Amino acid sequence: MYRELLEKLTAGNQWANVQEPCPEEEIQRAEEYVGFTFPKELKAMLRETNGDNWLLLSAERIISHVKGNREMFPEYLDPDEFEEKVNRFVFFATNGCGDYYCYRVLDNGETDTSAIYIWEHELFEVREVAKDIADLITKYYNDEV
Repeated sequence: MYRELLEKLTAGNQWANVQEPCPEEEIQRAEEYVGFTFPKELKAMLRETNGDNWLLLSAERIISHVKGNREMFPEYLDPDEFEEKVNRFVFFATNGCGDYYCYRVLDNGETDTSAIYIWEHELFEVREVAKDIADLITKYYNDEV
């Protein structure tokens, strides 16, 4: 489903490159590093394509981006702010300008799958942009987000 949608929407896009499926052990490693269980739809997407080198991050890049955020933002925020404004999200896509598309993680540690959000890095604010990953992909590649 995700692979076919991406291939259709990225046809002719010189930057997007739909990748091969992500090995299960890489998905598990990314979950462990992030510290939250990935939603079923994110795992399903990664099992079909390990990112597209444009919008969607590979499991390895998810780890890399979280690592970078964990190294950079603590110097700007106190520990509680960092936990609430940066570390309580599952980032899986980017707009290329430092902002991420993500899921929120609730206080109980469960991932909220009711919407996809954009996390704006300059203000540490989130707003809803899509109902699920397929909706995000469609809106992104149709210039609607």
